[in-house]
Amino acid sequence: MGLLVVTVTDCRKLLKVPSPQNELTAATVFSNDADAESAMTGLYIEVMTNSRTLLNGGMSLYAGLSSDELVNTSPIPDPFRTNTLTPDNFVCTSLYSTAYNVIFAANSLIAGLDASRGVSQAVKVELRGEAEVVRALEYFYLVNLYGGLPLVTGINFNMTAGLARDSVGAVYAQIEADLEDAQRVLSPTYITSAAAAGARTRPNRYAAMALLARVWLYRGQWALAKAEADTVIGSGMYLLEPGLDSVFLSGSREAIWQLQPVNSGLTTAEAAAFIPRPGVRPAYMLTPDWLMAVEAGDLRWADWTDSVTVFGKEYFFPYKYKLTGPSPVDTEYNMVVRLAEVFLIRSEARAHLGDIPGAQADLDMVRARAGLGATMAGDVSSLLTAILHERQVELMAEWGHRWLDLRRMGMADAVLGNEKQGWWKGTDTLYPIPAKELTANPRLIQNPGY
Repeated sequence: MGLLVVTVTDCRKLLKVPSPQNELTAATVFSNDADAESAMTGLYIEVMTNSRTLLNGGMSLYAGLSSDELVNTSPIPDPFRTNTLTPDNFVCTSLYSTAYNVIFAANSLIAGLDASRGVSQAVKVELRGEAEVVRALEYFYLVNLYGGLPLVTGINFNMTAGLARDSVGAVYAQIEADLEDAQRVLSPTYITSAAAAGARTRPNRYAAMALLARVWLYRGQWALAKAEADTVIGSGMYLLEPGLDSVFLSGSREAIWQLQPVNSGLTTAEAAAFIPRPGVRPAYMLTPDWLMAVEAGDLRWADWTDSVTVFGKEYFFPYKYKLTGPSPVDTEYNMVVRLAEVFLIRSEARAHLGDIPGAQADLDMVRARAGLGATMAGDVSSLLTAILHERQVELMAEWGHRWLDLRRMGMADAVLGNEKQGWWKGTDTLYPIPAKELTANPRLIQNPGY
């Protein structure tokens, strides 16, 4: 039986197969282009069906709690906020397992495309590139949350079920290979439909490049990060939205890649998590540390935060996504990567390369849109501090950027040790490998501290 089939409904079901077949009967998987396109749609549905997974709100919420960005308002301490995760934590286990479900679905799609004789070469190339981008994105967040982990790129379950943890470098090498291949084969234009003309919900060449620029930044490959960012920015396809309220809409000119919500009655997982019901305190609020980081006159304070007062206490919460139900026209889509981040990537890369004026210019592009003046930072050290601060404010409650920034810059102990006194310990920079994964696969080794 094939794992990927024709209709979107069936794709949604079969991409969740809990016990994969040993081999894909590829000759019957895709008989034509339409079958393959439907399978690709099924992969995106798999990504967006469950809220609070790594690619659908989970990074924004849980990594935000792990950093100095968000705090839960319940009197019961949240283990992500207090950095007291355990290997049997249900949410941590779900983040890990659902990511591998999507990876297996992407692997299955790639294998089916490679083996099919009925799909045209152009469609094969395009869909394979898209699947590689999805797989790379899952591995990017997995490796940054859990460290080195089993690298699964095939569909033979008997061969993959007992894999040991690969090194962080090996996982990054696979991410880089996927994104490099995707940028070679994907079209620079976006694939859209009549029902969603102009949508940027399927990654194009520049989406792969933007993500690769991020990866090179994390790997300290400054020249490579700058080169990828140069191409994305120089393409002329993207524009910083002058109005902050337009950034996260489906028609955003700043969007490089967005994911379209699929659940009826719900727009984005972020809006559902952060926006409270009228008169009710939010479940999560912005920390005093984040509130104090915002400069006077910053337009992001007015447009990207909101507050509610309950029993005399004011709670500030993220308000980038503003719709908690379906919208008839200006639907909000889940923003994966956008132009402002690429400017900040290039600014940081330029600073490391000693290009002070270039780093200042990129940083000031983001600051100007927020209504702020030019940066006063004039050397590499002060520029890097200013860029980190700008990322803290600009990328607030987006995909765990703050948590990942503190980790990659080696600043987690200094910042979170102060902000979370009594809770924080150095080994908290990685989440625990789930206990059930360790039980199922004795070759896995737990992270230090757990």
